Amino acid sequence: MNYSYYQTQPQKYEEFVSKGSYSTNPNLAALQEVILIYLKELSYYLLKLKAFGAENETIKNNVIEAISGLAADVEYDQEQFKKLVILLAADLSQAKSLYSNLCKTNKVEAKFLKPYFKHSKVFNITDVIKKGEKYYIERNVDCSSEQKNLFEIMLFLMKNMCIKIIQIKSYKKDYSESYFSILNLLDTMNSEDETTSQVKSIIEESARSYHNLVKVVSDTQEQVYGKRESMCISFAPRNGKAILVSGIDITQLEAILEATKDRDVDVYTHGMTMLMAHTLPKFKTYKNLVGHFGKDSDNSLFDFAAFPGAILMTRYLFQKIEYLYRGRLFTTDSFAPKGVVKIENNNFEPLIHAALDSKGFTKKQQELIHRVGYRRKYLEEKVHELIDKMERNEIKHLYFVGILRNGGEHKEYFDKFFELMPKDCYAVSLAQEKNEENILHVDSFYDYLFIYEILEKFNEKNSLKNLNVSIFITKCDQYTVTNIINFIDMGVKNIFLCKCVPTLINPALIQTMVRLFGLNELSTPEKDLEKTLSE
Repeated sequence: MNYSYYQTQPQKYEEFVSKGSYSTNPNLAALQEVILIYLKELSYYLLKLKAFGAENETIKNNVIEAISGLAADVEYDQEQFKKLVILLAADLSQAKSLYSNLCKTNKVEAKFLKPYFKHSKVFNITDVIKKGEKYYIERNVDCSSEQKNLFEIMLFLMKNMCIKIIQIKSYKKDYSESYFSILNLLDTMNSEDETTSQVKSIIEESARSYHNLVKVVSDTQEQVYGKRESMCISFAPRNGKAILVSGIDITQLEAILEATKDRDVDVYTHGMTMLMAHTLPKFKTYKNLVGHFGKDSDNSLFDFAAFPGAILMTRYLFQKIEYLYRGRLFTTDSFAPKGVVKIENNNFEPLIHAALDSKGFTKKQQELIHRVGYRRKYLEEKVHELIDKMERNEIKHLYFVGILRNGGEHKEYFDKFFELMPKDCYAVSLAQEKNEENILHVDSFYDYLFIYEILEKFNEKNSLKNLNVSIFITKCDQYTVTNIINFIDMGVKNIFLCKCVPTLINPALIQTMVRLFGLNELSTPEKDLEKTLSE
């Protein structure tokens, strides 16, 4: 069975909720709260140390690893969690001690943060869960709805930045600026005195830091693997033994391609980050990279079940799936859940043997080819043309439709929207093909990078704040909240968001973004078009 992104119908809210695709069990939520408490307290002292010019690389790495566990919803067993807590407690003690000594040396009064709880050396998982539950409940009782939602937005930002930092680390690039931006977010969570305006300002600053990380990741990948190109990718598997590579670390995709290039095993990518690796020329040289499989990372439960081979999970992909596929799930991550085989020192032989022992694809699939990426030179010329026309007032309003490919879920909405759109307006559509004089279809499949590049070119020539530009986001993902804040910060007049799975983005959080950041929720083509044209 081939779960192609285009062959399946979009799942509805009820399906996600009933299948528990994003749910977190209460014990895990309590443990995550404890990790967050350690990180918040630690961030306070690390920022104090920064003011003295002191920094600790080991602690820095430990903080990123701990946040990456939160981002991936890692389900720690008692020993794994104990090891992490002892590590964070030791880091906290070391940071406090160093801060105290530096204050004495510099004759400065030391200001200590009131501890959330007594950090005992005696470890009891039941007590830890109770502490986590207690502070989670207190936070939800003491905070207003708006404060809770701002807290959640900061968590989204922190996790998103951590994911990008992990990618940057794989290329040995510096990430200090973003690391301290994460510490600022964590330390902001310590304070109950920050005004909404102050927190919003910190969020916007952190979103800009995330945007810089996105650019660094993209630029670095192009330096290593070549300039991105528009590529036709097969979404239909061919007969043979197979390995699926998922997650965010494309250096590991390269490593597995090297390890299997002379073996009788085909390699497929999974998830949007891996899909975009196909647009980098270096990967075109690997004949054993034969295509892409499945929908995206959020659909791992179904995609992995349908894949008849071995699966390599690189960073950021632990979603309560490991217990279902024991024996053919592998990871290069520093943390391997129960049932997942840890790859040591890039020795992929266990993974390759598991693939050779698996059934593999035995039935010929109907050919399914889709274009990924975009023709950069052509689109750059088109963008300059659009900018010139907008400056001459020949285009009254410019719309970006899609951002994320949506598989036709909103086809009826946008068919009507395009039909109503005045001729002196223009749309760039990533969501669906429409052949009209004032509509440019870009078959890039998935690309926030594409939108960022275009918006930056607009700002180079004329501030977006002076132009009428609206963006329609047609599918939610883990980066949606952060990117919306960035688009608004860059000067986009209107951003419309489709209905999101509530367990991915809380509806109350969206309402806070509507109030504080001017986000719009998708309604009807008539109303939404009228709103954009009336401003």
